[in-house]
Amino acid sequence: MNQQILFIIEIQKIDMDLLKLEEAAKEAFKGIEETKDVLKAKEERLGKLKEELLELNKKIGMEELNIKSYDERIAKMKDAQKLIQTNKEYNAMQKSIKDNESLKKKSEDDILSYLSSKDEVDNEALQVQKEADELTHSLSEKKDSYKKNEKELDAAKKDFAGKRALLVGKIKKEHYAVYETIKRSKKLPAIASVTKSGACTGCYRMLPPQQFNELLSEKLFMQCPICSRILYIEQDN
Repeated sequence: MNQQILFIIEIQKIDMDLLKLEEAAKEAFKGIEETKDVLKAKEERLGKLKEELLELNKKIGMEELNIKSYDERIAKMKDAQKLIQTNKEYNAMQKSIKDNESLKKKSEDDILSYLSSKDEVDNEALQVQKEADELTHSLSEKKDSYKKNEKELDAAKKDFAGKRALLVGKIKKEHYAVYETIKRSKKLPAIASVTKSGACTGCYRMLPPQQFNELLSEKLFMQCPICSRILYIEQDN
């Protein structure tokens, strides 16, 4: 195989390995940001649930005061009823007692409803808190992992940079310029093998027979006429 092509293949391997590491770092960072967003939503939900609990407790407290007030009124009216002389006054007082008992019953029913709602909110709050705790733990682990991988990425970049610089020094400037131009415009891979049938594996289009035959000589530096990628014939192991 053309020595220049071998060097470019090695450079591309370094660039692709580095790209994989950078993409993995981006995905890890994205995962951290997504976890933060979910955690924030859980914390906001917890805040709303706490507000709901406060409101329900206030309503329960108000109804308990109402019940106490109704009990006091009923007790006073029953005491007063004992002193009433006429049926008309007795019946009127009896109606007032029943009205207050009905109001008391409504307050008791309201309290039961509020307590039921409170149980639901409490259960949801416990579940959301559990999920928030798990997310907090997960976020901490992801951050630790990201920091560790970041250090490994920096070390890999330095290692790759050294190896890459040695290879670049062995490649003709015009060949390297072609590689960099393709890499920037089309992204990797910038160099592609050609199948035995004469198809470029970069775009899967057939090469003109004459160009394919010239490429087989492995002496020429060629580009695909369709996708512009640098071409080479892959050697059998």
